Amino acid sequence: MSKFKNIVFIGLMGWILSAEFVLAQNPVSMHNEFNKPVYQVGILAFRDKVSTLERWQPLTEYLNRLFDDFQFEPVILHLDELEQAVEGKQVDFVLTQPAHYVLMTYRSGLTSPLASMLNLEGAFVTDHFGGVIFTRSNRDDIVTLRDLKGKRIAAASTTSLGAYQMQAYELLQQGVRLPQDARVLETGQPQSLAVKAVMNGEADVGFVRTGVLEDLVAKNQIDMNQLKLLNAQTLPDFPFITSTRLYPEWPFAAMPHVDKDIARQVAAGLLAIPREGSLALSMGIAGFTIPGDYRTIDLLMRELRLEPFDEVEFTLQDFIEFWFYQLAFALALFLLLVFATLFYMVRRQALLKKERNRLTQALERLRLLNQVVEQSPESIVITDRQGRISYMNPMFETMTGYQKQEVLGKNPRVLQSGRTKPSVYQILWQTLSEGKVWRGELSNKRKNGEVYPAQAIISPVKNELGEVTHFLAIQRDLSQRKQREQRIQELLYVDSLTGLANRNKLLETMDSCIQRYQSLEVKGCLLLLNMTHFRFVNQLHGTDVGDELLQTVGQRLQQAFEHQGRVARLTADQFAVFCENKAEFSHVDDWLKMMGQKALTCLASSLQVKGESFNLDFAIGVAPLIEIEDFTSGELIHQTLSHAEIALKQARGEESIRLVVYDNQLSEKVLETHQLQKELAQAIKSEQLRLFVQPQVLQNKQLVGLECLVRWQHPEKGLLPPGKFIPLAEQSDLIVALGDWVLTKAAHLLAEIQFHSPDITLAVNISPRHFRQINFVERVSALLADSGASPKGLIIEITESLFLDDFDEVVQKMQSLKALGVKFSIDDFGTGYSSLSYLQHLPVDEVKIDRAFVLAMDQYGMERSLVSSIYAMAQQMQLDVVVEGVETEQQLGHLSALKHVSMQGFLFAKPQDYLTWQQDWMKQSACK
Repeated sequence: MSKFKNIVFIGLMGWILSAEFVLAQNPVSMHNEFNKPVYQVGILAFRDKVSTLERWQPLTEYLNRLFDDFQFEPVILHLDELEQAVEGKQVDFVLTQPAHYVLMTYRSGLTSPLASMLNLEGAFVTDHFGGVIFTRSNRDDIVTLRDLKGKRIAAASTTSLGAYQMQAYELLQQGVRLPQDARVLETGQPQSLAVKAVMNGEADVGFVRTGVLEDLVAKNQIDMNQLKLLNAQTLPDFPFITSTRLYPEWPFAAMPHVDKDIARQVAAGLLAIPREGSLALSMGIAGFTIPGDYRTIDLLMRELRLEPFDEVEFTLQDFIEFWFYQLAFALALFLLLVFATLFYMVRRQALLKKERNRLTQALERLRLLNQVVEQSPESIVITDRQGRISYMNPMFETMTGYQKQEVLGKNPRVLQSGRTKPSVYQILWQTLSEGKVWRGELSNKRKNGEVYPAQAIISPVKNELGEVTHFLAIQRDLSQRKQREQRIQELLYVDSLTGLANRNKLLETMDSCIQRYQSLEVKGCLLLLNMTHFRFVNQLHGTDVGDELLQTVGQRLQQAFEHQGRVARLTADQFAVFCENKAEFSHVDDWLKMMGQKALTCLASSLQVKGESFNLDFAIGVAPLIEIEDFTSGELIHQTLSHAEIALKQARGEESIRLVVYDNQLSEKVLETHQLQKELAQAIKSEQLRLFVQPQVLQNKQLVGLECLVRWQHPEKGLLPPGKFIPLAEQSDLIVALGDWVLTKAAHLLAEIQFHSPDITLAVNISPRHFRQINFVERVSALLADSGASPKGLIIEITESLFLDDFDEVVQKMQSLKALGVKFSIDDFGTGYSSLSYLQHLPVDEVKIDRAFVLAMDQYGMERSLVSSIYAMAQQMQLDVVVEGVETEQQLGHLSALKHVSMQGFLFAKPQDYLTWQQDWMKQSACK
């Protein structure tokens, strides 16, 4: 039966194609059964016509739906057939590859393109493409395009624009003309055959269209490390590496006889196709865009002399290019003969001049020696045996500031600064008296009194009898080198912003302490300090204020620990203090706490920067540097840093505890946390999580929505609340997997609820890390589509911290989801650190008032609480308001003054398993 269906299908498709050919004989003038004009769309078929028709049928169907007064029919034609149809005006519109379009423009006068195709290259969308030139990575003899002369080149087809002609044009610009200068091997389609030919050694170089190599890498069919790209370029807004310039994709053009108004409407219809929508994807493209510049292809075809530019006269340049090697060989031979003749003549002249050169060599040596001494970058001084200066070169005058007439006949001691140790001079004269050369460093003084370091070499000069007659002193000014060395030291050991020690200096200090106190068990302690919420300072006040704030913190710590320890800045907002155990405490617990408390105290008062007052919180972790047998110095330092980091992490995690001193229990807690993270990862996979919901009601207790919550049914520890595992998930990408799990469950629950009550909403908390995932919008859309739930019922709850980084990207994602119908709510509104001005620019539908503000109503009353202020602001901005944490009738009474709020809390219902809630809700709905 299936074989019979296939035969019928093939027969039908053959009938369709034959009908299209008949229709192509009378374009436009033919009418359908509704007496509408029919426009024939000629489409180039690279492969079989059946698959090509299946691919582009949706395009003509779309145009038929778009226009009521006329119809479109596809005509699938191969290259020669399409050229004949265009020449005979048997089609009205044409969709073909760029080079073919240019050819038919010159032959048949096609109009300018109405639109250019947007192609899908894997996950990327582009309206341009280029060519890639590659070879094997071990081919050191092929580096530039000029190296391709005489090589074997593999390409799918010499008629392919992207797989051959683009590359040939680039080679032509480098003086390599194909196929004259290289052997071209046509492999046929697919283009991966060209890659295979290069890898197998059948060809030296391969040509492919852009995107082919990346696609093969993605399919694990090739290893990119085995290939080397030639003339590789990364161009703006183009996702692939290319070896050529870029050219526009396939054009959609109208025949000259088509009415301009009809062509304009068709162009508008093509450009209106949604980018990467279902219609475009059904055709294997991303859509259409405004026409590209096809003049670049015109230029390429002219330069390569492709049809219709192949009938061109033979030019002088062609003559030169064709006879280049012959001319070059003849010229080289001529030059060789000339050089041989010249060599013979020079050789003869050399013999004649040999005697004369002998006479002038001595004079030349003296002249050269004089120039070397006079132009030497070092100061050179010659003295007699009594130390009187008899000669100095110009550099001596430049270096010391003394003129020749001022020091001739005087002793070089005029340069002494008094800072060189007397023992150095004693060794100097002792060495010279022994007839040896002295090398060392002296501290000299210039004429203006400036002291400078000099590297000196002083040597005795002897006559032919071996007697010392003079002394030669060569000196080099070391001032700039000393300054460079000092600058290098600063770069290596000093933090450029604060002037404090950096991490390298801190480690060096700790190492010195270990060496100094070898017999002491507790050698010192390390404090790590972290400024909490420092990034908000940069966000709200600017980096110049943030930098000055860091400098102020460093100054305070430096003043506090000036005589007790080394202060260093490790990262943007993290400082360190290392204190040596100078008092040699044996029991250091109190000392460690005292050092940490000292750091907190010095930073407790407000910091004044540029007229602003800042009260910042600091988390501090303290760890002792303890001697451990068989541990190297580096291992001790690493362990101390690790312990201090653990303590600092604990201090950051506890808002009420800002100072934590490391002990062994902290390590155990870290290991326990790590184990719990591993168990949580397994729990997500093995469906140990439970979805809970808590109702949201109006003043009359009418159900209007639900908030989704999650619990963990731990196999050993029982049902765990979110506070036990959500913070662990937030520290890694586990929060993404957990959030996906909740969204999946919530989407299916929402679909079931909407079947009975479409107006009830479902709110899901999304962490910033989850929201920032690159595919978050697509993931939410897919989950809603799979579940069948309407996006209008989903509310995504986000926190204010999400907007502190990449604000524009966050807004763009929110707008994309809003376009689907998803709503947004700001959770714990008013407790974050973002500017309220952000709220004006966010596509938010709702704010949730935190439980802390509800509790404040009991203490201060409704008048003094912020609930009414937030409510008024939300009303002004036309935002819905949800008050969470309502637990008492008194709180409900306070909120009765607010007419348009939703509420959730223990007063109405505690969170419960969604299946239990769903069963109870269904029963209540049935009773009503």
